[in-house]
Amino acid sequence: MRIHVDLRGALVMRSACAFAFLVLSAVTWTGCGGNGAPPTKAERLALLPGKLGPSGEIVMVVSPEVWSNGVEAAVDSLFRTPVRVLPQYEPRFDVVRLDPAEFDRFWKPHRNIVFFDVEDRIDTQQPALKVYRNKYAKGQVYAEVKARNAAGAVAALFGPEGGLMLADMIEREEAVRFEQLLKLDRNASLEQELREKHGLEAVMPRDARMVASSGGYCWIERSLTRMKGGRNHDVQMGIVVHRTPYNGPEDFSMPAMLARRDSLLRDRISSEVEGSFMTTEYRLPPLYEEVSFRGGFAATMRGLWRMEGDFMGGPWTAISWVDEARGQLVTVDGYVYAPYFSKREYLREVEAIVRSFKPAGAVS
Repeated sequence: MRIHVDLRGALVMRSACAFAFLVLSAVTWTGCGGNGAPPTKAERLALLPGKLGPSGEIVMVVSPEVWSNGVEAAVDSLFRTPVRVLPQYEPRFDVVRLDPAEFDRFWKPHRNIVFFDVEDRIDTQQPALKVYRNKYAKGQVYAEVKARNAAGAVAALFGPEGGLMLADMIEREEAVRFEQLLKLDRNASLEQELREKHGLEAVMPRDARMVASSGGYCWIERSLTRMKGGRNHDVQMGIVVHRTPYNGPEDFSMPAMLARRDSLLRDRISSEVEGSFMTTEYRLPPLYEEVSFRGGFAATMRGLWRMEGDFMGGPWTAISWVDEARGQLVTVDGYVYAPYFSKREYLREVEAIVRSFKPAGAVS
């Protein structure tokens, strides 16, 4: 199809469809940028489609030759490592390899993409990994590995700003995505109860319910039903919040946090079996980390729990910080019970709820 413009600016078109297309394009461009200006960053973002793909999945766009020449092994060691403290092996991420020729408009909006640009050019002599956000879709994490050969791509992945940094970034992003998803259908009455009775704000899913609430303690539970093997099975996720007087930095030590946890759970949470109680599983030692949380200091733990006197167990995650206005240590503990299912994504969802907690009225 060809377009001719004479000296008087008359537009001669060989197809009425082409004319309609140009008019529509001009209207769209003018509407986005205003006065013919290019669209702003916010306007461009608004035009992008939503991200696609299941949570925890990463698409690696790489040729078979590069993949088999060391890149697959590097990806395994960075992205397919076991999720820590789960009772069985589950990879940190599900990795899908895609040939570059297949990387079309159906794949480009995927939530997490790593594109390997491996070719001997001037701009690929120095191996590098660069991350872009919202390249082809809203909320997308898109990384590009540039290298002149497979060995260079491996070097970029193992660099200080490489695959491990990217894996941690995607991990955090998945938690943010879960929180954004939960915000679409919130339990406003439960959130109000948390504010009024416990001085805390959080994102609570609509199907969550308050099991117990007294003093500086509350227990929230969420029960789901999932199909597997032609049968329905229960999945339970719980949030336990407790406040204690803050005595000093020693309250953040791992032994002190675990002692408080076990004491609370022994007295407060049990199964239907008489005499049972929840406790920490110490055969796989819990993990402890000191982190920055909402501009202040916090300590996080992850581990496994079990029900003493019953055959129940699963993963848990917790965070503790100081509510300086009240002089109290706040601990939010989340657990998962999903005996027939993989637990990685349920744990991420619970962690998103746990991390959504903050003192009522806090800005961050």
